[in-house]
Amino acid sequence: MNPDDLTQEVKNRYKKLIDEGADPNEWAYSWRSEYNRGGFKAVDMLNDEVINQDKCVGCAACVTICPVDVFDFVDEKPVDTRHTACVYCELCVDVCPVLRPTDNDLGEQIGLLEPKLDSGFGPYGYGCYARATDKAILEAGQDGGVCTALLLHGMQNGTLEGVVAGEEIADNPQMGSSMLQTTADEIIKGQRSRYTYQPNTLALVEAMKKNISPLAVVGVPCQVNGVRQMQHSAISLDVAKWYRNNVSLVIGLFCSEAFTEESIDWLADKLEVKKSDITNINIKGRIEVKLRDGREEVASLKAMGKLARPACLYCMDYSADNADIGFGGIGMDKWTYTVIRTEAGHKAWTALVDDGWVETKPWDEAPKGKELVERLSIYKRNRPLPALMPNLTEREEIGNLDPKNYYRGWEQGNDAKSWRPLPPPPPKKKKLTAEKANGTKK
Repeated sequence: MNPDDLTQEVKNRYKKLIDEGADPNEWAYSWRSEYNRGGFKAVDMLNDEVINQDKCVGCAACVTICPVDVFDFVDEKPVDTRHTACVYCELCVDVCPVLRPTDNDLGEQIGLLEPKLDSGFGPYGYGCYARATDKAILEAGQDGGVCTALLLHGMQNGTLEGVVAGEEIADNPQMGSSMLQTTADEIIKGQRSRYTYQPNTLALVEAMKKNISPLAVVGVPCQVNGVRQMQHSAISLDVAKWYRNNVSLVIGLFCSEAFTEESIDWLADKLEVKKSDITNINIKGRIEVKLRDGREEVASLKAMGKLARPACLYCMDYSADNADIGFGGIGMDKWTYTVIRTEAGHKAWTALVDDGWVETKPWDEAPKGKELVERLSIYKRNRPLPALMPNLTEREEIGNLDPKNYYRGWEQGNDAKSWRPLPPPPPKKKKLTAEKANGTKK
């Protein structure tokens, strides 16, 4: 069978498993069954089923796992620039979190803490609120500065030699790029959150080429899931083995959705400032903005929400369920909501606390934080799997690209077969005062 025919056969097999209602963890059988027979041109399947459907979340796992550098990463998605270089290894489809969920045994592979708890935001051992004890880190970092403290502590005590994270773009601080950080100064340079999408994981390639190890990866949930599928792919080639053996700590950042660069343009126009003057954004039910001249402003999160990345619709993970440690700026002001999930996370966290780098408080001191994390996590978990979702063209036809509003009605118990997307909610009518309703004025 020629490669094109085999690729089509695999795609047909994949779709048949979906249509038959097979266990989603079995979907990967459609391509894994071909591996020992020489494989097929998986890049074509990835293009047809994910990239050309505009379902790609931009995790870059296919880019960083490819052993022959087929892909470039352009406009937040992979482009098969060197398509003919494909060696039929199938890794790009096996690590794609859009094509399938993670394997059922992933928890065992990443070393989840026992006994496993689950309050709706993924399995974990314990959690707390935390903040850095160093005033400089606390002041310059996001929320409690805990992620920065953890990375600096690892570099100082020798448990980390490098960090895959991001850094801001100088003339547009709310846009970021990937960065391999190997010094404390570089970690400090990359601190603070950016609510637009930044492809942190692209720096994994540089880390592997330079053999930087042990390595920490900081990313949002889609990136975390991509890294985990790279580390534990059933297709065990050398590149996957390197990530499994050398990425020692995966840090997940809570994320409802990321925003487009157009959202920063909108915000700058609203505040009548240059984009380069927006030094920090924090989301606390509203958009809190710090400006270069020291001013602090607020803006409507609901208004900016319309400029969320359409790709974020295809992510089902809010709290980075498969990370070693999860962090979020939720619950208590100037504190970091912290979830310890694995043995590796526990080891790193215990050392951080014992050395006095952070102080902690129980979740009970602000119980609404835990309730909100649970609600946001369950909301995303209850989405249908990406393979069952409409593509971008279908979403455009009903005029709704907003990841938050697109799923109204899904949580009411519809199954994947009967579920249909809804149009955007109509604008709320302003309430009339009694005087206006009666046609009178004071």
